[in-house]
Amino acid sequence: MSDPGAGPVKSSWITRRIPSDLAIAWERLRAPRPGDVLMAEVLRIGLHGRIETVTGARQKLYPGDRFVCTPANRYATSLLEASAEIVGDRAEMVSASGLCGTIMARSRKAANPSEVRLVAQAFVDGEPLNLRSLRLPVAGAVQREPRWIVVVGSAMDSGKTTACASIIRGLAASGHRVGAAKLTGTASGRDFGSYRDAGAEPVFDFLDAGWASTAGCTPADAREIVDLLASHLRAAPVSWAVLEIADGLLQRETNDLLGWLPTLLGPVEIVLTARESMAAVAAVERLAGLGYAVSAVSGLVTNSPLASREVELASAATCVPTNELGRVFARADAETRDTPADQLRATAT
Repeated sequence: MSDPGAGPVKSSWITRRIPSDLAIAWERLRAPRPGDVLMAEVLRIGLHGRIETVTGARQKLYPGDRFVCTPANRYATSLLEASAEIVGDRAEMVSASGLCGTIMARSRKAANPSEVRLVAQAFVDGEPLNLRSLRLPVAGAVQREPRWIVVVGSAMDSGKTTACASIIRGLAASGHRVGAAKLTGTASGRDFGSYRDAGAEPVFDFLDAGWASTAGCTPADAREIVDLLASHLRAAPVSWAVLEIADGLLQRETNDLLGWLPTLLGPVEIVLTARESMAAVAAVERLAGLGYAVSAVSGLVTNSPLASREVELASAATCVPTNELGRVFARADAETRDTPADQLRATAT
């Protein structure tokens, strides 16, 4: 994607669904909204010094470089909180995948943000190009109802994506067809690629529903995203579907989604990831309050046998090291009348 006469423009992950032959006219900004496709010029390098390209690779940024971005919110407890609000033609990079906006708060460990100038906005047939217009169409006929595994975390960076990849890899290596989707969070080629590399086919994320970030989504928006992605997994010939919910249980969108998820999916098996034992125990209790029995606790906490023992002594949950998750699920007997947690406990020992 380039601007005639003005040199190359680096792609970004958020352009993944933009057809390469789409006739885009780059014009001046016209009060861009969340999801509108914009062109930015780097003014100052800070927190985000690289851009995640449409292929998932990461390219170094330099002052003067241009790339494609979109205004979006972001919620990342260990990094920053950002609004999609754009003031004039200046913005800050919110993520390496091509999100821009205004950073409202950031962790003390986070560097000053990278600053950009918004130089143009994309239009197609005179209308602003918005990611919502590029979402997947409604899926076709249902092939089968997959077994759903939902991976949630006590907090950000607790090992969710790694757990998803382990589950996918173990099931795929055992001959199962596995699909995967990330339901919420900030668009990232790393997560998408992690599922694909582990053996999931097909793979989706909320970008396929027209959202670069789900932070700030209404319950209706979230339901639309989940319904669309789940319908495509049902239309694929998969026997298992692994779903990741971003951030932690205390995040509003995560809490709301878990409140109604079974009404769309039916029975689900919950894998909880946590960083330490107290967080795991509290998260198991919180999930129980939402009506969920945790099939397995995994993530960073299971790197420590002692921490895992604390979790199992203080709750009814079974700890499974991340690298064992796929093997354990693959060995679980689908015909048993035991609960998913009982299946995992039996196969893990």
